[in-house]
Amino acid sequence: MQPTLRFRPRRPAVANDTSSNLDLLLTIAAPSANPNLSSKRPPLNLALVIDRSGSMQGRKLSYARKAARFLASELTPRDRLSIVVFDHEVSVLMPSLPVHSPETFIEAINTIHSGGMTALHDGWIAGARQVAEHLQPGALNRVLLLSDGHTNKGLVDSDQISEQAAGLAERGVSTSAFGLGDGFDEDLMGAIANAGQGTLAFIESPDDLPQLYSDELSGLNSTFATQLRLTSECSTGVEIVDVLNDLPSDSRGRLKLPNLRYGQELQVAVRLSISPWQANRPIGTVQLEWQSAAEMSDEPTSLTSTLTLPVMPHKDIQRLAEDTAVAEQFALMQATRDRRRAIDALDRGDMIGAQATLGAISTYLDELPSSDLLIKEQALITKKKELLSKDKNLSRKLMRSEAYRTSTDVWEKKKRGR
Repeated sequence: MQPTLRFRPRRPAVANDTSSNLDLLLTIAAPSANPNLSSKRPPLNLALVIDRSGSMQGRKLSYARKAARFLASELTPRDRLSIVVFDHEVSVLMPSLPVHSPETFIEAINTIHSGGMTALHDGWIAGARQVAEHLQPGALNRVLLLSDGHTNKGLVDSDQISEQAAGLAERGVSTSAFGLGDGFDEDLMGAIANAGQGTLAFIESPDDLPQLYSDELSGLNSTFATQLRLTSECSTGVEIVDVLNDLPSDSRGRLKLPNLRYGQELQVAVRLSISPWQANRPIGTVQLEWQSAAEMSDEPTSLTSTLTLPVMPHKDIQRLAEDTAVAEQFALMQATRDRRRAIDALDRGDMIGAQATLGAISTYLDELPSSDLLIKEQALITKKKELLSKDKNLSRKLMRSEAYRTSTDVWEKKKRGR
């Protein structure tokens, strides 16, 4: 099985009489489900890294232990798990072992108690080493990092830490970063998850931790493809002006996409500048590379697709109906990007500028035909505007999490019983 690539232009033609821009949505879709029902999910190689600093004392640590016990109980002997805790020091409570007996891990989890400062980098690296020492073809290798505070011991530079996360991801060790409460460093945690190609989660209440761990495990179990890389080759006269997702790139310049789950679609919004075009001339070629989660191999598979569109005078193109789904996705991605502008204004102490930026998002979203997605997005923006005057810290954290949605797998709490 392989994913499908689909080009969706905002308007289905390019101009033959003038230079023009083309808004193009590239949709990458996984199969809806694994047809081989007898096949097993990929084995998991996980490190659970838990902040046990003094701020985790009480309810936070209690729920962290509860969620960790759940995770251990859901794994099988095909999976590996290690447990690392950190405050100002790092302790490997359980080195990486196959989960033959969840009770062994649960006993170690029950001993976790709160301590001192926050050596987040050291704890995360210790967990990554546990995973890296047991890499195997076909396994899903991930560090699950949970913290409620700012790192204040050891390496604290966000750029250096995210660079290390990217390097580990290139080797096949991804990192999910879970920020708990209102004191964690949302910039650092977001950078780690984005560079580490894992899940980013902001958990306002420790009560949500068991659901988060359950969803993370479910997402890993339904993984269709990992190490997705996108390469584009434009014909002469075509230039990529913008990729609205703000996706990270690897050392070869390929765009890095999040893991793809069965039944999931990934959208990449690209704006092209095109010179006057000739009929039947290809605009460009896109190559997608990935590693199958169902095959015990580290060898990538690739799929190539070429874009060709009709040509006509520019004035006639302007009369063509827009693909409203493409226009909507471009607007939503711009709204995601503009959240960063609002955060920048906040950091400058410009509350009026932050409010104005959020107001501008609402204005251009209102210009589009209403849909469930746009109604939901407007509700999110309204909440941030209201929070700015009540709880600037919380508003910033929520905006930072949402600002990664187009390039990272961002966890969203689901309503139960619906």
